[in-house]
Amino acid sequence: MYPDNEADQLKAYSPAEPIFTVDADYISRARSLARQEDNPCGQALKALLVEAGVALQQEPLSIVNKPILPSSGDKHDYMSVGPYWWPDPEKPDGLPYIRRDGERNPEVLKTDRPLLAKLISTVKTLGFAYGFSQREDYATHAALLLRTWFLDAETKMNPNLLYGQAIPGRCDGRGIGLIETAAFAREMLPAISFLIDSENWSEEDMQGLQAWFHAFLEWMLTHPFGVDEARHGNNHSTAYDVQVVTYAFFVGQPDLARRILEGVGERRIADQIEPDGQQPRELARTMALGYASGNMALLLELAEIGRQWGIDLINYESPDGRSLRRAFDWLLPYWTGERAWTLPQINPFSYDLAFECMRLAAYQFLNMDFEPAEAELEGMNEAEKAQQIYNLLVPPFEGSRLHGLPIGKDVVLHEPDPLVHPEFTNGDPTLSEAEIAFFKEHGFLVKRGLLDEKETFERIVDYVWEQVPRDLVKRDDPKTWIDAPHGEWTAEDAENAGQFRRGSWKLRSRTFGTEPFFVDKIANHPRMRQLVSKFIGESVKYADRVRGVYCIFPKSPDRDARLGPHGDHTGAQLSAMVFVDTVPPHCGGFTIWPGSHYMSHVYHKTVYGPLDPDRAEEYVKARDDVLNEVTPVQFHGKAGDVVFWHPRLVHGPGVNYSAEQDQQVVRYIVPCEYQKDGLTSYYNLSHGPAPNRQWWVDTKNFREDVPATKENMWDGWAFDVGK
Repeated sequence: MYPDNEADQLKAYSPAEPIFTVDADYISRARSLARQEDNPCGQALKALLVEAGVALQQEPLSIVNKPILPSSGDKHDYMSVGPYWWPDPEKPDGLPYIRRDGERNPEVLKTDRPLLAKLISTVKTLGFAYGFSQREDYATHAALLLRTWFLDAETKMNPNLLYGQAIPGRCDGRGIGLIETAAFAREMLPAISFLIDSENWSEEDMQGLQAWFHAFLEWMLTHPFGVDEARHGNNHSTAYDVQVVTYAFFVGQPDLARRILEGVGERRIADQIEPDGQQPRELARTMALGYASGNMALLLELAEIGRQWGIDLINYESPDGRSLRRAFDWLLPYWTGERAWTLPQINPFSYDLAFECMRLAAYQFLNMDFEPAEAELEGMNEAEKAQQIYNLLVPPFEGSRLHGLPIGKDVVLHEPDPLVHPEFTNGDPTLSEAEIAFFKEHGFLVKRGLLDEKETFERIVDYVWEQVPRDLVKRDDPKTWIDAPHGEWTAEDAENAGQFRRGSWKLRSRTFGTEPFFVDKIANHPRMRQLVSKFIGESVKYADRVRGVYCIFPKSPDRDARLGPHGDHTGAQLSAMVFVDTVPPHCGGFTIWPGSHYMSHVYHKTVYGPLDPDRAEEYVKARDDVLNEVTPVQFHGKAGDVVFWHPRLVHGPGVNYSAEQDQQVVRYIVPCEYQKDGLTSYYNLSHGPAPNRQWWVDTKNFREDVPATKENMWDGWAFDVGK
């Protein structure tokens, strides 16, 4: 039973590279945005530096100076009292204390709890200020505070909470005292991640801190207080998971952290959230909105950490519909003021929690309506939103702005040439030296008749027509295909069946692409996998799905049409377009700009990762130069033909001119993506595949990826003819 098995998974302490639960992509983007004074990141940094000036004056804090000692007699033991417990007025000595939920007893101020809160907030301020300014005095003082509290023998805290949230007359400590150290994981360690760059925070300091947190983690996993907190069942248990996951990563034990994350769906989401989104354990409190929002923030933080390690909690849904999205949707109208809160909330609600939840949800659900910098937030004005330090940890969500970078008005697109095959073209699942050389130079290779799956291809075409909503396009009436669809293609249609714009239908959603006739007969077909291994090496990741079916319908003869060149800034190592029906020349095909993969490569953060947002303008200029100078190639062919192409190629759908010819056709292509197996994947929410974009599930980014350079274009490829 959790966490017994997890405790057995904890390895003995050994110095290791610390892993922080801060996404470097977020920080990079925040640093870029912080240079703009009118951006929330710029305003947040300005406010942060004012706070940092005050933080520099903070004297080192230690728990050894408390006026009273815990029952152990050891001044290094942390101690606090339950904040909602008060003397019993009917007892002469007030003992045992009685509970008054939501009402804070000022006796808390006499314990170590306010010192701990001050330590965390000060280190958080100084660490972030150093990370965004590189001022060494901030790092120097943060290091002093950390050494005093955690490392110096005379002043350090023992790595346990044996005396947390004591109740006079009842107990000397309780498991729920662990809620008081949750900010170690949520606020302090993210700030410490910046200190690695400082000359005033040594490797010895880091290893000492790791040793402390390893001991604390072991105590949390094995001591009855920690076990009780893990099984408490409400926000305390969620905070417990946030801590043990973060500490496990920090001490270099990602396998343990991932094991814990993998159980969050069933253990927390399914247990704490009702099918309608309510959280009954939190709503039963006297500060119901605060507790429900706080637990929501913790759950979203776990989902955010899971995202970075390829563990999809965002889309987790129990058989009866319990999910993070249901819980978020239930709370959102109360944060925005659309609905009035009617349950108890005896103290003012902190809208900081709502801000954090909405920011994470905007990224995780890819929804601009959730972005707190833009949305209405009932209890926070625009200045307060802009000054949130959270803007620097997770910058404002800007949508998928890097996916559709506009083409310059002066760009002249060349009409594509039909593909002329080189002499070596064949349909074998092999790669010759000539084919390798051609692929490296041009970025694509065609294998004619690679797949012989007539029944599968017919099933796919039938499947497409089965998904057309409300007969907006009729299979037996080609007149309805021209400039389709006729009628209203709704947002619900787009969610369920994919976007249909100007005759281009991407039949894709979370419900498409996993069917056996896609996965087994196309993506994982033995001939496909055999050939893919010739490109990227053995141990090709098993494809969970395809991206869907991309259809191009005929355009009207009297309507102008233009190519739509773009780049895919995702983590695929190799892409493939599988024709599932005959596509004559000039009928939509698939268009690429040969050689453009070399141009694109250097503008990406990593070899397989997303476009570098700070170089987006440079990329656009270089891409426009390619469009002006290079004549594209357009593919046509028959069912079973496959185009393999480098994912950095500038490409786009062709224009379907079949309405101007004797016979109208629809172009059907199934896109597949491939990666090596055994890599540690994560979702890049702002640029790459995201948990709620399941058609990209096989092109996650991964942690082993390395920065893109001019020299490493082909590192990791398997171009060995003898294999």
